[in-house]
Parts: sequence; C-alpha cells; structure tokens
Amino acid sequence: MRISQRFLIFVLGSALLWYTFVPIYGWIFAWAEFGPGINWVYLPHGIRMALVLLFGVAGALGFSLGAQLLSFTLLPSGLVNEPPMLHVALAAVPGLAAWIAARLTLKDWPGRYLWQSAPADVAAVDGSRLLLLAFASAVLNSAGHGMAWLAFGNNLAHLGDRFFAMFVGDLLGALILLYSLKALLNVLDRARFRHRGS
Repeated sequence: MRISQRFLIFVLGSALLWYTFVPIYGWIFAWAEFGPGINWVYLPHGIRMALVLLFGVAGALGFSLGAQLLSFTLLPSGLVNEPPMLHVALAAVPGLAAWIAARLTLKDWPGRYLWQSAPADVAAVDGSRLLLLAFASAVLNSAGHGMAWLAFGNNLAHLGDRFFAMFVGDLLGALILLYSLKALLNVLDRARFRHRGS
C-alpha cells in the first residue's frame, strides 16, 4: 500500500471515529457539560492525543475534519448564531494543538514515522512524558480555542471560565485515556514477552 493511500485511510478513519464517538460521548457525559463542546472530563481529548500519537498529521487532520463535519451536521445549540469562520477555527485548533504538543514533548512516537518506515513503540512513552503531553495539549487546545473565540466569536462572555473548564476537562480526559492505553499496552507487551518465552 502506498504511503499516500495509508495517509488517506488514517485521515478518514480518524474522522469517522471522531464523528461517531463525540456525539455518543456528549450524550453519556451530558452531566459533566460546562457549555457547548466543553466538559469537565473530556475523554475525546484523550482520543485526539491517541490518534496523533498513532497517526501523526493524519490523525490530527482526521479529527479536525470530523469536528468540522460535526459542526455542520450536529451543531451544538450554543454555536448556532456564531460566524462560520469560528466553526472552521474551532475544528482546526484541536488538531494543531495536539500535533504541536506531541512534537514539543515526545522525542519518539509512532505517528512521527507515517512517512518513513522507522520503528517506534507507543509502550516506550513513559508516564512522565504522558503527563507532560496531556498538560501541554490541554494548555494549547484551551488557549487556541480562546483565541478563536476572541478573533471570530460573537459571544465573549465568561471567556476565562470557558478556558479554565476546557483546560481541566482536556487535561483529565487526556490523562485518563492515555494512562489507560499505556496500561493496556504494557499488559499486551508482557503477554507477548511471556508467549515468546514459552
């Protein structure tokens, strides 16, 4: 399979995952919602980070595309009267924030090698790096959303509160999901090692 085909598959797969998971998550975790698209525990942010770690730019583009599709089809009621450019910015910011956070905090991660055939192992990412990654991505995503609201939004009320709630939700969501995936990968690695030894 060509690299361009693989890239397209990763983009479309990430977009589909985002488009289907976020509404289900929003329905189940409606009790934790601070405002449209902002939850006190936002597990989709952890999915964003996992997609970037696995697929790099393709994962970031994929969930940004999925977010854009969501904003035009299943529009949150709180964003109905906002300008279209705000929707574009709010869909693009998370992909860029997640990708920059991974570039800044991790030396080696599988998504970095999408265009090459260099080996990489998600299990090699240690706990302190995951904590730094979750923190950096939460800050970048919250700040990026705040700048998008300032640049294109009509409703600037409680912008500081929205930033804080988004930061907390993104940080908790990323930590919960990334550490869960890390634990699962460690279990799988141990099982693989035992299987080789027997």
